Amino acid sequence: MVVWSSGFISGTLGLRHSAPYTFATLRFAVAGLVLLAVAAVRRERLPRGRRLLHLAVAGVLVQAVQFSSIYVGMDLGVPSGLAALIIALYPLTASLLAVPVLHERIRAGQYLGLVLGLGGVALAVTEGGRLSGGHLLGLGFVALGLLGISVGTVYQKRFCGPMEPVSGNAVQLLAAVPVVLLPALFAEGWDVHPTASYWPVLLWSALVNSIVGVGLLHHLLRRHGTSQVSSLFYLVPMGTAALGAVLLGQHLGPLTLGGLLLATAGTLLANRVRR
Repeated sequence: MVVWSSGFISGTLGLRHSAPYTFATLRFAVAGLVLLAVAAVRRERLPRGRRLLHLAVAGVLVQAVQFSSIYVGMDLGVPSGLAALIIALYPLTASLLAVPVLHERIRAGQYLGLVLGLGGVALAVTEGGRLSGGHLLGLGFVALGLLGISVGTVYQKRFCGPMEPVSGNAVQLLAAVPVVLLPALFAEGWDVHPTASYWPVLLWSALVNSIVGVGLLHHLLRRHGTSQVSSLFYLVPMGTAALGAVLLGQHLGPLTLGGLLLATAGTLLANRVRR
């Protein structure tokens, strides 16, 4: 959970020095090139043909659409905790998509666990999750990020199957680069102001969040059902709140702690119920 939760923190810190699409472009490019180099050293063949296309589509959805939209939303004023809450709806949206597309079955106990998790997330971010009218556009962008990860992970499991952990992830990351590069160049004018504190944030975002985090997600999806894996995302806002308190000095109040307990209980229930 630390890997996924830290993405919101690294995004918050990265946006202090770079515009959203510019930061996303650098993140995907660094991570993709690192994985491409590793694949070359290991002499791992890159995917080809239809498989290459499917991996690229999934990469655009999971990487480009999700993360760039989250960055734009936070840049427009959506608090990181509220952004984490919206993305935490992914267990519900992905599970609902998985029923007709992947023919997965969800039992009543899993639905109850998912609802409890959502309630815990909502409770945890109540203390700092209020939006003004001027943040509605940002809210829409974060919702677009939710759509990206929901459709992308279901598409990944439906059309891509087992993915090569190095070359496959490299394809997905590099496929996301041109999608975010265009707005970075023409809408933002490549807006980045690197400082000594910027590079560690970028490297963490690229190497840990993009490589380790997404690779871990695909690994879990191969071994478990989409509904069970996606329920783990209810813990991400809790991890974000904890990291925010430690690293950014954000207040961790009683509602956040209560939400943490409720979301944890819901997550455990959703994952213990077998189909």
